[in-house]
Amino acid sequence: MRKGQMTKEHIIRQSAGLFNTKGYAGTSLSEIMERCNVRKGGLYNHFENKDEIALAAFDYSFMQLKSLLVDAISKKASPTDQLLEICDVYVALIEQDACEGGCPILNTAVENDDGHPLLKQKAQLAMKELMTELGNIVREGMGRQEFRSDLDVEAACSVVIGLIEGGVMMSKLFDDAKYIRHCAEQAKAYIKERIVA
Repeated sequence: MRKGQMTKEHIIRQSAGLFNTKGYAGTSLSEIMERCNVRKGGLYNHFENKDEIALAAFDYSFMQLKSLLVDAISKKASPTDQLLEICDVYVALIEQDACEGGCPILNTAVENDDGHPLLKQKAQLAMKELMTELGNIVREGMGRQEFRSDLDVEAACSVVIGLIEGGVMMSKLFDDAKYIRHCAEQAKAYIKERIVA
């Protein structure tokens, strides 16, 4: 990898944590420069503006989250265990700060629902991807007759994600992991009682 590309990747990695923790509006270029140990010219050699850095940083944070999820579910054979494992990933997201700042989809969606349209679009696409992957697990479970045959896949996925993301939001708001644990347990109960056949 060339030095220029390495510097660009360094800026994206380092600024991702800032944006995911402080948000778009709360992150200044001077903070990015300080954290990355680069000068303004160094930033502008690789990015046109703060928007471009923020969009690349969101992609990086979302890739981190996806990597955590893929790694966790790849260790489980059954769709039931995969869904339950997803709940545990979100608990780790809070308890172990597995992705600095928490869930990038949630953080970006909350800050930019009426704000930055490109970041909102990134969050929408990321959530659609997450819902699609969750739906694939549910459909596989239905195909194996492990899950109920009459499931509304989109509704089931919405409930699981809504419970988990709500727990993440409350834990971040109150600086207390008990909320994600409560909501993850409710999501697991929903999976076992309403999804599993």
